[in-house]
Amino acid sequence: MKFPINDIIALLDKRLEYNLAESTNKDLILSEIWDDEFSKELQHLKLEYGTSQGNNKLRKKIGAKLNVDKNQIVITNGAAFSIFLAILCSCEHTDEVITVQPNFPPTMDLIEGLGFKRVLVKLSFEEEYRIDIDKLFFQINNKTRLIVLVSPLNPSGTVHSKEEILEISDRLNNQYPNCRLIIDETYREATYGDNAVIPTYAGLRDNIITISSLSKCHGTPGLRIGWLQSNDKKFIEQVVIAKMNTVISNSVLDELVALKVIEKELEVFKSRRAHSARGLELTKKWIEENEKLISWIEPKAGALCCIKLKEERFTKKAIEAFYSLSKETEIQIANGEWFGSSKRYFRLGFGYMEIEKLGATLYQLSEILQKTNIQNEEVKRK
Repeated sequence: MKFPINDIIALLDKRLEYNLAESTNKDLILSEIWDDEFSKELQHLKLEYGTSQGNNKLRKKIGAKLNVDKNQIVITNGAAFSIFLAILCSCEHTDEVITVQPNFPPTMDLIEGLGFKRVLVKLSFEEEYRIDIDKLFFQINNKTRLIVLVSPLNPSGTVHSKEEILEISDRLNNQYPNCRLIIDETYREATYGDNAVIPTYAGLRDNIITISSLSKCHGTPGLRIGWLQSNDKKFIEQVVIAKMNTVISNSVLDELVALKVIEKELEVFKSRRAHSARGLELTKKWIEENEKLISWIEPKAGALCCIKLKEERFTKKAIEAFYSLSKETEIQIANGEWFGSSKRYFRLGFGYMEIEKLGATLYQLSEILQKTNIQNEEVKRK
């Protein structure tokens, strides 16, 4: 099977100066977690194979965070590989996987890339990306093996309620007991200032798989450390076997650094949540200043939000001009086509850049919005 090309790869390979496309909190620097004990551990670290399920101490720490047993945790190469393993271990050749759209492009592309049928449940900006459970179940049949939800959602930071998740889980148990529900919680701990953390769904039901990573909330996407959690012992055993047969184990160096990040995550979170709160405040102000041209859905968590270019202000030609001018100005924007939507929508990351740079970039983006809108109005008058 072949994976389709998606322009989101530009985030890795074609980075522009002013990055509003990135969805992570600001990058963690090793000096933030460095101490004498860590230095000694690194000096004596044997670069051997890791264990198939993942570093024992790391799984114990993650289990404590989620209030589940460490044996329910498998450490993976980022959350993306957790989803890969979950699909691989749940589906046979003719099975189907349902995923919401918009969603992280590799998640959507992975299903068909592995040879299974992908069924999309489209969520809309206009409905604030709420899920209609009856419409979801209309898509489910006896071949459906997985449903993939994201909460908080990429690219908008909206959250599915506990009541919704429990209803879906219970209806699956009653109607489709062979179907599991994956909840990607990658942005769950990326809150703002002193806001409460979104509760996890880990351990809530036997048919729920939760997935997360250190990439977004902790600002360590380069570590490539994520995890999968399930109450189902036999499923965890299959995931471990599949991991062994694909990548053998994680990097022991990455796992050691990840352990140190989690041990110091209160400090890591404090600075990043304060930073994101300031970024969100700037973004709110920017939205208000441009409310005649754009609209948004305020995120519940995650250093990201979704913006809409209003229909009455932007024709398709004006939208293309907006992206073209942004690129010329070295502003990187995650357009909606990356997520299965249209270019009328884009993801804006407000937690990645330094605050002063973010403010200056948003000011530049305001000028681009105004310029493309004026050009659009002139075309209308002609």
